[in-house]
Amino acid sequence: MRTISGVAAVLLFAGQPFMGSAQAASLTLVNDGQPAATIVLGQPATKAAQLAAYELQWHILQSTGARLPIATAGQRSAGTRILVGASAATEALGVKAADLKSQEYIVSCRPGVLLLLGCDKPDTTEVSYDFSQPNISESWPGPYDEQGTLYATYDFLERCAGVRWFNSTEFGAVIPKTATLLAKGQESRRTPAFRTRNACVGGQTQEYDAVNCMWTGEKYKEYEAAAFPELHKRFTNTHQYMLAKRTANSLFHLRMRAGGERCFCNHSMYSYYQRYWEKSNDPNAAKLFRERKPEIFAQGYPAGTVPPQMCYTSRELIRLVARQAADYFKNGGHTEYAAMEAPGPGWGENFFACEPMDNNSFCRCPECRKWYEPNEKDDSPFAEYGRHSEYFFQFVNEVAKETAKTNPDKFINTLAYGSHLRMPQKLRLEPNVAVHFCFDTNRLPYDRPAYAEEVRLLREWAAKDQGRALYLWLYYTFPNEVANNGQWFAFPGFFAHVIGKQFKLFQETGIRGMFHCGYGQEVEAYVTYKLMENADLDVDSLLDDYFARYYGPAGKPLKKFYALVEQAYCDPDNYPIVGGKRYAGHQSKIVAWDYLGNEERMARLEKLMGEARAAAARGSDAERKRIALFERSIWSYMVAGRAQHLQHSNAPIPRMKAPRVPEAGGDVSKVAWAAAAPLGGTWYERGADKPSTRRFEGRICHDGANLYLELTDHCATAKLQTSSGVFCYDDWEVFFARQRALPYRQYAVGPTGLTVALSHGEVNWRMNVPVTDRDVIKAVADTQAPDAWITRLVFPMQKVVAGGVAAGQIIYMNVTRVAGPEIAGQGPYGIDTWVSFCSVHDVDRLAEITLEP
Repeated sequence: MRTISGVAAVLLFAGQPFMGSAQAASLTLVNDGQPAATIVLGQPATKAAQLAAYELQWHILQSTGARLPIATAGQRSAGTRILVGASAATEALGVKAADLKSQEYIVSCRPGVLLLLGCDKPDTTEVSYDFSQPNISESWPGPYDEQGTLYATYDFLERCAGVRWFNSTEFGAVIPKTATLLAKGQESRRTPAFRTRNACVGGQTQEYDAVNCMWTGEKYKEYEAAAFPELHKRFTNTHQYMLAKRTANSLFHLRMRAGGERCFCNHSMYSYYQRYWEKSNDPNAAKLFRERKPEIFAQGYPAGTVPPQMCYTSRELIRLVARQAADYFKNGGHTEYAAMEAPGPGWGENFFACEPMDNNSFCRCPECRKWYEPNEKDDSPFAEYGRHSEYFFQFVNEVAKETAKTNPDKFINTLAYGSHLRMPQKLRLEPNVAVHFCFDTNRLPYDRPAYAEEVRLLREWAAKDQGRALYLWLYYTFPNEVANNGQWFAFPGFFAHVIGKQFKLFQETGIRGMFHCGYGQEVEAYVTYKLMENADLDVDSLLDDYFARYYGPAGKPLKKFYALVEQAYCDPDNYPIVGGKRYAGHQSKIVAWDYLGNEERMARLEKLMGEARAAAARGSDAERKRIALFERSIWSYMVAGRAQHLQHSNAPIPRMKAPRVPEAGGDVSKVAWAAAAPLGGTWYERGADKPSTRRFEGRICHDGANLYLELTDHCATAKLQTSSGVFCYDDWEVFFARQRALPYRQYAVGPTGLTVALSHGEVNWRMNVPVTDRDVIKAVADTQAPDAWITRLVFPMQKVVAGGVAAGQIIYMNVTRVAGPEIAGQGPYGIDTWVSFCSVHDVDRLAEITLEP
């Protein structure tokens, strides 16, 4: 309970009494604006205790105007003693830090004493709290250090002084004012709900405000300037400003108790190419090369190509990975190649990652195929989730067995992901295997069948493999990632109530922690932080608290705004029917703005924004700035998204027929090009509607087996620039799809005829996945003429897109010419496209091509 103007704010604790200790005492910390307590630190004090003392002092000062003195044990103290961290005084009260479990903390009111104590890392290096220095966070505890005393202090500030930290901006903290501050309540001893609470920590910390803003680029910079105005004034040097903002974000994460146990897992085998396939041209990667070992790589792929995976039945590979794990643990969680394979600074001292490349092109040797070949005949719904489970987990098991011989107390970390999401049915994983379940539909609750199946699989892992160290990989990156990749605007994926249900599930199934791939908007971020720390909290109460405290009088209309967007996003009835079924999969531009952000719903949202603006006049200056930030980060983005979609929707899209010509057998010299249909019309600059100043031509046809495309750029061929990887200089890029949405394929060809084929959205919705089948495209490039680059392409119709296409059917296509600066006359490159408003990776406006029967 908190009140204003001299009436006491009182702490009410929940929890069980500690060891049957003394009855709760009533303590005065501040009396009518005057200090009535002393903060007491041990000598020496841990970094966590030092920072906790500074934070406690600062917040009480902001709340009451009284600065409580900080003393060390043995120094004279006046009034109530606030014992922060372990000391002789806490031991005299019968409380020993050594008795606390990892991440455990205590908050206790005793006669004349407030006790704030937790399990801390025994590091007593001096902490800085001088915010005139931009990089002071380097002196603070890291997110994965034991810091229970900080947890206790933040718990106290939330429940006693009513403090809230809603985000990391200069307007994110809400600290109620009071003249008298009392503490009274039952003793609390607890740990956070989950061991690992990995949300925008480590390398992502400084980007926290960026991932919570829908905008990127220049519009994000405008938001950032409004979110950190004082920081910009204090630190005009760009580097110092970034350090200072990182400090602000780091402090916010500490206050939200993010971090905990360090436990990462990601695709971990990529550096094996540098070590055992061939020596890299990159000097740093070249240092890793040991010797050529082609036998440990996937077999059955064309000669001269790089294998897409390893051979996961290879005993030599098992030996090498187990040896790598032993080296890793011997060196305290560090190896010469850790930075190349881990998503952060090491996987964790007790965990070694073992996960294949991010594709399903597995080894085709007889020994490997016998593990998964029978599963290829299963065409039941969601069969893909278990296609390679037996195969890959047998490899993990073999590595785990070897690792247990040298490090029986350590874990092999792996993912349940994609085609090995389902737990294996024919083998039981070794006890030293930790599994991270990739719940990739957690942000797609409207896709009810897939969502329900992934929940079922998670429950199966928990129920049938009890005792397993089970973690989560959560995909808060959607729907923004898909939209950003396609250069369009997503309808916000608000889903706070779904998060509440999910965390109940996570608690019920014994999940130890979670890693977030990306993060969410501000409300989802806040709700997630709170539930990671305490999964018993009620989402509706959290939302009421958030909107009322943060936005003041404008909280009611903005909460209605949030609820309307949340309902639109989460309810499958708001999505179209496609092929007789409710829409499934990731959001598309059509779904975003024809169905979710439609005209009627956007009008209702605009009305609520108007109500919020009007109510803001009755609020504080800080509340008005928070509303302005909401407009900058969310509403202006939505308005722009709707406007862009209407503009693009009203522009014409090419529709044409590709003639059938006599069979040419994939030989471009035998194609009847004179019978091919021209790609007529105007070409456009950068996928907009401005006609290109350069001249292009194209022709298309097919012979029933192959699709043929001829592309001509009337340019000075002497100025063409090539790259060993095709991208990013002069190339043609052709995009094909079976529909105007994910998944799609991208084919690129350079002036020498070198090609690249990539899939987008085919493999667990991943972008930029190499298509390893060399027969999927053939190119003949002709640059002999001084003023024309002519390229002729062959695409087998059964391979041009996943599932293929046949004569009489429709395929969707766009052609993009990416030009180097010499050709474009500008840097770094130029882009010209056949379809207007359809640039690189824009698929909602692909031209419709009917393949004549």
